[in-house]
Amino acid sequence: MNLRTPLLCTASLLIGAGLSAAAIKAAETMKVAAPPAPMTVASLNAMALDPLPDIDWTPVESGTLRNAETVLFEGENTLSVWNAGPAKLILDEPLGYDEFVVVLKGSLTLTDPAGNSQTYSAGDMFMLPKEFMGTWDMTEEYRELIVVDTEAYNAE
Repeated sequence: MNLRTPLLCTASLLIGAGLSAAAIKAAETMKVAAPPAPMTVASLNAMALDPLPDIDWTPVESGTLRNAETVLFEGENTLSVWNAGPAKLILDEPLGYDEFVVVLKGSLTLTDPAGNSQTYSAGDMFMLPKEFMGTWDMTEEYRELIVVDTEAYNAE
């Protein structure tokens, strides 16, 4: 298939819409993104991750400080895989960003300051609001796929 043909048709539509030559040129040189490769829970669990410095961004009540992450995509949103050993983290300040989580391995119990708790296991998904505070308890090796707003995530 000739990729210039759709672009030329697009350029013709843009001319008809009264857009400038610069806008038309930009449309003609636009990158065409290929469909993304599929991801499976098995492939994400088998993936080697980039080691991170010891957890120092929140207090650790017990367990290991070890964690790792690999960013899979970064655009308006960031998609990454994060892994940590057994640990109980104290989220004593709001995260600053909403976080969509898919638990890939292990389990996680979140408990708010009022004592309300919820446990998530491999295959579970949840949306953690940026206002959440409480404990983040991983009783075994834990891995998650997260989606967050890139600007807010990088500001942390």
